[in-house]
Amino acid sequence: MSRRAWLPALLTVLSAVPLAAQTVAVAKLDEATYRFAVTEERRNIFAANVALGPEERERFWKIYDEYVKEREPIDKERFALLQRLAQVGTTISDDQAMALTLVSGRLQIADVQLRLKYAETLRKKMSGRVATRFFQIDDYVTTALRMNSLSGIPLVPPPR
Repeated sequence: MSRRAWLPALLTVLSAVPLAAQTVAVAKLDEATYRFAVTEERRNIFAANVALGPEERERFWKIYDEYVKEREPIDKERFALLQRLAQVGTTISDDQAMALTLVSGRLQIADVQLRLKYAETLRKKMSGRVATRFFQIDDYVTTALRMNSLSGIPLVPPPR
């Protein structure tokens, strides 16, 4: 199977297996399972799709590990947000809804800023092509994770 074909296949597995529990109820998903999905599965997808020589690979993984460490607080806060959204369900007030919306927006901004920082770091220490490939793969993985995370959370009810 070509490297290009691996990404959709791995994203399918990612969306079907590790996060399947979230479609039942995010509140019942433990943080360890969530962390596994956002770290180990993400790493596996990068490993399968970043075609680098041995020297480049070593540099890439050093930068990637720094990236994962910096995104850890964002992922923890995102998991807490998902839990809060799942818990409030249909009983959410306007003020609670707005507060959670603002937290979500700030998390998205922090996530994009971190990704841009590391795309630039990769460009400087490796190449623009590696940076772009990193960003593309991260976009795919981030989108799949967000879709699966949100699929287990009911929409806030419309105003009465």
